[in-house]
Amino acid sequence: MKSGGNEFLPNYVEYLVPLTEPKKLLPKKLGIIALAAVLFLAVFISSFTVLKVVPAIVPFLLFGVCAVVWYLWRFVSVEYEYTVLQGEMTFDVIYGRRQRKTLYTAKLNRVTELAPVGEKRSAADFQGITREYFFAGAFSRPDTWYAVVEEEKGGRTLVFFEMTEKTEKVLRFYQPRAFLNR
Repeated sequence: MKSGGNEFLPNYVEYLVPLTEPKKLLPKKLGIIALAAVLFLAVFISSFTVLKVVPAIVPFLLFGVCAVVWYLWRFVSVEYEYTVLQGEMTFDVIYGRRQRKTLYTAKLNRVTELAPVGEKRSAADFQGITREYFFAGAFSRPDTWYAVVEEEKGGRTLVFFEMTEKTEKVLRFYQPRAFLNR
């Protein structure tokens, strides 16, 4: 995990957290393993029947199967990074420590609620949620918080992320009224 900031930018936060939620990773891992097994089995069976005519193609097919598995496996090594800068909070996903993609950006003046996940809330409080994002390592961590963002085009977005002490200070600077029960 990387947490940091810059002393010259007091309202800047950057935080990196690996996804450790087994419910999200296990199906992907099992799916890739099952796909690899099916492809290896298909190459093995076809090497005795169809590919008997051209046996030199079998190593290339096995190399292709390995390349597909290697490419897909990076999607089970997921890290989330969020950055707070200039009144915006940007959430990126990083696959296999190589490929980065920005998934969501929220203007902090549009955040209406900020609270730890463990706080008791009624289902009525989450009425009108149109989108939901999960950018935390796991729900069970005590520093997992949620934010409700009122979108400019209507609707509300629910975002789960891990709160650090520096992030809390910066969010309190931008949107102190959004914090519930603190």
